[in-house]
Amino acid sequence: MFKLLESFIAVYETRNFSKAAAELFLSQPTFSVRISRLESQLDTTLFDRKGHTEIQATENAKRLYPAAVKLIADWQAAQNMIADHQQAKRFFKIAASHTTATTLLPMIVCALMPYIDQLQLEISLHNSDDILAMIAEHQADLGLIEKPSIQDGVSRREIARDQLVLAGNLKSPIWLLREQGSGVLHYTQQYLRVQSIIPEQVIHVKSNTMIAALLAEGLGKSIISKDTLIPGTPFVDIGEDFHRSLYLLTPEHAQNSENSVIISKLLRAIPDHQSL
Repeated sequence: MFKLLESFIAVYETRNFSKAAAELFLSQPTFSVRISRLESQLDTTLFDRKGHTEIQATENAKRLYPAAVKLIADWQAAQNMIADHQQAKRFFKIAASHTTATTLLPMIVCALMPYIDQLQLEISLHNSDDILAMIAEHQADLGLIEKPSIQDGVSRREIARDQLVLAGNLKSPIWLLREQGSGVLHYTQQYLRVQSIIPEQVIHVKSNTMIAALLAEGLGKSIISKDTLIPGTPFVDIGEDFHRSLYLLTPEHAQNSENSVIISKLLRAIPDHQSL
């Protein structure tokens, strides 16, 4: 409807179909169709054609013109208001490890819901080492990791506990391992060292979700968070040493003061040491 009204306003003001079409960068046949559609919807004639170029506005066109101008102005004002509101949102980035994305992230996002109108939220997945670097370099506002790493410029808070298990086809010679920098790989290497195991065959997989799917099909074995397993996947407990902490990371000195206020409120709202 607004395109039809824009075309009507253009021809009403120019009294010339060719000029009006040129103003809106339309072909004259397309422009004429718009005017015909508007006349059909209103069940009235808006312009009397006199010859090839001369046109005259009807009485109904004169009545419609001020209303059409107001409608277009109101529509533009509404678009500007929404655009201004969207531009006012602050960029807020969360970087989560593959394990915390399925265990902790939903809780963190829920805690941010009271502030969602203020934020342009972005969530991305990385391994723990990369997330630590992103927080230190102010490339993310919040980080969620499972590896007990520390770095200057980064505040770390334990907010949950997680249980690692040995899962999959326990008789298989194939080990499914995450990439370097992954929190799960850190603990897997610890397990293999303690058990004096040298894997016969290794497949590197850069996703806990893919590892969980392979384990559910009986393809290989892996150290993985119990909470990320597909129901029915065989697993065995590997002891208290593999009940690990999950951490929330924030920059020690936030660059965006308004985001730092939200982070402070978030930290107060989240209890410490939850069991997943």
